[in-house]
Amino acid sequence: MKKYHLLISIIYILTACATGPKKVSNQNSKVDPPKLLKPIVRKIWIPPEIRNGGAEWVEGHYLFRIEKETSWSR
Repeated sequence: MKKYHLLISIIYILTACATGPKKVSNQNSKVDPPKLLKPIVRKIWIPPEIRNGGAEWVEGHYLFRIEKETSWSR
């Protein structure tokens, strides 16, 4: 009799593990989420310059200006 109880409990455990979780159907799952659009950045070259009557030297460099920030697509 104990063999049957042990066998039944093993079968019960194996069948419980074999069935996976049920998928929940969501109506909104078909809709893709919006994506982020890249920002528009302008790269400006600033030439080297001498300031304050020759007391300061500013080396040439780039200035990056954000023209349009990132936004969500529709």
